[in-house]
Amino acid sequence: MNVTPRVLFASVISLCASGPVLAAENVKEGYYGALNLIDTYQKAKSMNLSERPGIGSFVAGDEKEHKLNGSVAAGYQFGNNWRTEAEYVFKEKTEFTSGSSTFATSFNHMKVDSERAMLNVYRDFMITDKFALYATAGAGVAKVKVGGWQGNDTREFAGNTQTNFTYSVGAGASYEVIDDLTLYATYRYVDMGNIESGRNTFVNARSLQDENLRGRLVNNEFVFGVRYVL
Repeated sequence: MNVTPRVLFASVISLCASGPVLAAENVKEGYYGALNLIDTYQKAKSMNLSERPGIGSFVAGDEKEHKLNGSVAAGYQFGNNWRTEAEYVFKEKTEFTSGSSTFATSFNHMKVDSERAMLNVYRDFMITDKFALYATAGAGVAKVKVGGWQGNDTREFAGNTQTNFTYSVGAGASYEVIDDLTLYATYRYVDMGNIESGRNTFVNARSLQDENLRGRLVNNEFVFGVRYVL
């Protein structure tokens, strides 16, 4: 999936600006809860920024991983086609690899645990009284723990835990199957910022602690959920 965040963000802004044309009246107002299944394609971009000096050129390994995850959310649906919610995305464990031209078989394995809390805003565009398209954007924080090893799992990098600003943009469609119960599907792009491990705890070729693992953590997510208005 290769959707640039700039194009998606511009599309979200355009949809929000055109909202009154499609808006339906008499949308129910109230609190709601939601459960989500998230089909996640996570990528560690810019792994070439990892510090591994004096050992040849960077060699890309496996920079992507596909996982199923989930989230829970609670929010408020206004009567004017706007919604706001707080969402917690469950912890996800992924692993990425990279190497060098000098040590072709000694790959770095970057192990990542990530979870996040988000505040999301939605703008619904009612096509019928049951079916809607919507745009969404969110901001929050991701807690990310990064560690790993090199060559074999006894040669470890120290773990590092960080809290990063996170944003998301997306779009989707929903259908109210019965009164107050809605099924929906969303695509969203999520950027969790730059991540890095601690330094090498093993003795390297220079007898120095001058290596670590770095990247930029992003998700392409397909969200399938159910929402119930109280």
